[in-house]
Amino acid sequence: MKFTRRLIACVVSAAISASSLPAHAGAVIGATEPTQILNMIQLMMSYVEQAQQTVTQIQQYQSMLRNLQNMTPSALLNSAAMKLWQDANMTQTFTGLRNIVVSGQKLDYSLSHLDASFKQQHPGYSGYGKGFNFGQAYSNWSDETNGAVRNSLALAAAHEDDFATEESMMNELNAKSQSASGQLESLQAGQQISMAMVGQLQKLRELQVAQMRTQDAFVAAEQGKTDAPKASLDRIMGQLPANSRIKSSSQ
Repeated sequence: MKFTRRLIACVVSAAISASSLPAHAGAVIGATEPTQILNMIQLMMSYVEQAQQTVTQIQQYQSMLRNLQNMTPSALLNSAAMKLWQDANMTQTFTGLRNIVVSGQKLDYSLSHLDASFKQQHPGYSGYGKGFNFGQAYSNWSDETNGAVRNSLALAAAHEDDFATEESMMNELNAKSQSASGQLESLQAGQQISMAMVGQLQKLRELQVAQMRTQDAFVAAEQGKTDAPKASLDRIMGQLPANSRIKSSSQ
């Protein structure tokens, strides 16, 4: 229980720290909002794939550890499990999992900033269509992600004074890896977090796509309003007799 509290605290602490990054974090400098979002969608797809791979890696290791438990005498089990952990580089797997959570939060913050920036540049955007509030949706996603990580460990809350650094989490993982039972506890926590992140990242990708389409549609609609008067004038002029158009132009 002590480990699970520290693990969740570290992950959530990292996520909260990511939300305070500068506004350009994760953004593609010099690109328009829809282009930035498209680049972020591609990046998000890689994070989803990484989270899915983490689920698979943990499940595969759990199977290996169970087989080891069945084949190894109790007196030798912990030392054998520790070697298995090291050979499989499972500490790195948990480091990657933490990075996935932090990277997702960075993208969430960047997308929220892009939404606010687009509203400033296009005053009519806030009331466009059904007026969906993407900024609030991204804020909700951040809260849901932190909550999903907590809930995946069946933990009611993680207090701020329990938050640990990445180094502290790695030290705790190394300590737990020295016994088969400690490894199982770590694996259960890691699997639940990674599975929760797969779902959360997919939700974030859906928000990204919706934001890009909405902004594209708004820009097209605004351009249509600009083009309409000119098209109307061209249509009227095209209906006039040729001599009238010449006279009109000469005057």
